[in-house]
Amino acid sequence: MKKFKLLFLLVIILSGHEYYTFAADNIPDLSQIKTEPVNVGYSFRIHSNILNEDRLIYVSLPDDYATSKKNYPVYYAVDGQWAFVHSTQAIGSLSGNDIIPKMIVVAIYTNDHRDWDLLPVRDEQTHTGGGGDKLLNFIKQELIPFIDKNYRTFPYRLLSGSSYGGVFVMHAFVTEPKLFNGFLTLSPSMWWNYRIMLKRTEDFLVKNPGLQNTLYLSVANEGLSMGVNALASLLEKKAPAGLAWKFEEYPQEVHGTITYKSTFNGLKFVFEDWLSEPINFETSGDLVTSKDTVKVKINSFSNQVRYTLDGSQPTMNSPLYEKPFVFTKPVIVRAMPFYGTGLPGRVDSLVIKNIPILTAETGLPVLKSGLKYDYFEGDWDLLPDFKTLTPVKSGFTGSFDMQERKRDDLYAIRYTGYIDIPADNVYTFFLVSDDGSRLQIGDKVVVNNDGLHGEVEVNGKIYLKQGKHRVAILFFQKSGGFALNAGWQSAAITRQPIPFTAFYYMD
Repeated sequence: MKKFKLLFLLVIILSGHEYYTFAADNIPDLSQIKTEPVNVGYSFRIHSNILNEDRLIYVSLPDDYATSKKNYPVYYAVDGQWAFVHSTQAIGSLSGNDIIPKMIVVAIYTNDHRDWDLLPVRDEQTHTGGGGDKLLNFIKQELIPFIDKNYRTFPYRLLSGSSYGGVFVMHAFVTEPKLFNGFLTLSPSMWWNYRIMLKRTEDFLVKNPGLQNTLYLSVANEGLSMGVNALASLLEKKAPAGLAWKFEEYPQEVHGTITYKSTFNGLKFVFEDWLSEPINFETSGDLVTSKDTVKVKINSFSNQVRYTLDGSQPTMNSPLYEKPFVFTKPVIVRAMPFYGTGLPGRVDSLVIKNIPILTAETGLPVLKSGLKYDYFEGDWDLLPDFKTLTPVKSGFTGSFDMQERKRDDLYAIRYTGYIDIPADNVYTFFLVSDDGSRLQIGDKVVVNNDGLHGEVEVNGKIYLKQGKHRVAILFFQKSGGFALNAGWQSAAITRQPIPFTAFYYMD
């Protein structure tokens, strides 16, 4: 038995060696493979009159920045030469899992003279410091206005730094507390210049009992001489009630590794009250005639929801939602919840419009049950113009199961015919599709669910008179999974899939 095991092991080893040799002989040379850079952002230089030089800046944008119309909070970090990549990774990982909101990352290069830039006053003994005020004024007067002008920013900012950069963060905290909504100071060198920043922080806390802000503090295995534990003790005794703060020690980390973990955990703390849940708009009524009204109630996990009625982005200065609205005219309601010390939540919109009235077709011949379909093949990212295409095949169907397709990717289907409306009423139509779809009745687009996406539901309303109406349901599939489902609802019909007995086509 033992000999058999040894022989079996030898066969495996030899087989593995032969496979490895075979694979190695076929491994291509890297020069034969096209390589492409993986980007996390970009850099540029901005001239500063305050610093009297061009300063290198790194910027990373959220993954949906180009396709959305959103405004984003901004995360500022000093020592960008080190902090940029891990800050971008931490924010991407957390926001990608709905733990924090997506943010713009702006990191400032300081490597040339950081012991001047980051420290607020001159320490003649160590010959360091003196440029902290200039760097802070550059951020306040030049960099933030530049970022706000050139990017879609939301007025919520964080500042982060470690070591001397952590001293700079504390300097900004006591000098410009309203410039940033949160501060991350990671293993700050509080020992510097005879612990001058401890004294300044204590004076600031005593003089600002109404302070509303957020501060995260961390330290590696650097001992009490670092002065960070003394800062935490000071906060324990003197922090105002409105200051949300947290101190974390990392005994397994050294000074050079503390920033990676504590950036991640610091962000989780700053946004611990934040929720990604959407606003729920509860509506009743429709604008069909000039006498109609729509009542709108806003439901949210937050007890502080700000709104606008002109389509603009809500801010902390926007009106506070207190009671349901009653609208008699079309309007765009945009609402944003705020959490904790002004953490912005997710913006959601409700568009209230006049609902068109469509009359039924007349003079129709005898129709048959079902829909006509036209099947096309091609590569699209949006629904194509079907009028310019020649179908691969056509026919009639009694379902949306797409059995008429010839393949699972790169195709489109146009369903056309008539829908039988049982009574005059407002109808809500639902389209669930993967990828894009659109539902048209008469000449009106009722539901537009176009584009590349997974299974997404979109709905729309229309007032339909009793009888048969022309209908078209368009769909395209790029790759991956595919699905198409259509539903309807009215005062007399509970929400349900549209039965195919309601569809007809002209033979």
